[in-house]
Amino acid sequence: MTGMLASLVGTVADEIRVRLPNELEEASDWAAEEIVAELRRGGLLQHEPLVALLLRRADEVRIAEALGGGGSPVQGWTSDEAPAVAAAAMAVVLARAAARDRFGGPSLELGDCDAETAVHLSYSVAAVLAGRLENADEAVVAATVDLLGRHDEGQRLHALEAKLVIALENAGRLDGDLLGELGRSGEAGLLAQALARAGGIPASAAWALILDGEAGGMALLFRMAGQSRAVAATILAALAVALGKLDPAAEIDLFDGMDEADVETERSRLRHPPAFAAAVIALGREHD
Repeated sequence: MTGMLASLVGTVADEIRVRLPNELEEASDWAAEEIVAELRRGGLLQHEPLVALLLRRADEVRIAEALGGGGSPVQGWTSDEAPAVAAAAMAVVLARAAARDRFGGPSLELGDCDAETAVHLSYSVAAVLAGRLENADEAVVAATVDLLGRHDEGQRLHALEAKLVIALENAGRLDGDLLGELGRSGEAGLLAQALARAGGIPASAAWALILDGEAGGMALLFRMAGQSRAVAATILAALAVALGKLDPAAEIDLFDGMDEADVETERSRLRHPPAFAAAVIALGREHD
């Protein structure tokens, strides 16, 4: 995570620098690690969506490396007979290739960030750069505005993965066999997108249920997505290898015992916007 953060901050700093007048660009050439240290001192890296993005990328890579020995199905989909599936798969493959550093390790780009995180990080880096230059605030802010004007949330890796899942669904391929293949190959991000789509909940909520480690989380996700016991068992057995803390047998027992009314209550709760859910908790109300 430290390496990914330094790479991301360095990329943002470079993108701001190249938009500055020549004399300011040359004077603003500091190492990414120095900028990260200053941001950390100012508490500007304690931004929950940014931390969540870093953690998710690290977890996705960890799961893929633990289970992906047999290869990912995404590469094969680039030559799929359905043009929409092939195009969406190619977009994911290219985005994943860009999300690797020169040593082949995971990295993040500003384009991977949602709009809120992109704005927070870009202006935070801009403030560090401007603080080391003389009378440069306006130029640095203008450069940052130009950078953010080119940010497109639709090109985030997770957004492209969501488009691939939609293309697979439209092609009639989003079934238990495909979900099992995603689980076995370590495609946890795509699996979360697929189960979220089937269950009618946000993809972020599906990801949290996969990773939170709480007993019943995965069982709930499979029930909301309308998956069979066999599909649930296949995926649980595969992910247990990578997640470690997951007990497939216990999870299946919970899957079998869940009341449909409780499943629907949880589905409704997870559909609520995060800001609303946080406010409900802050007010001490029960989250209906």
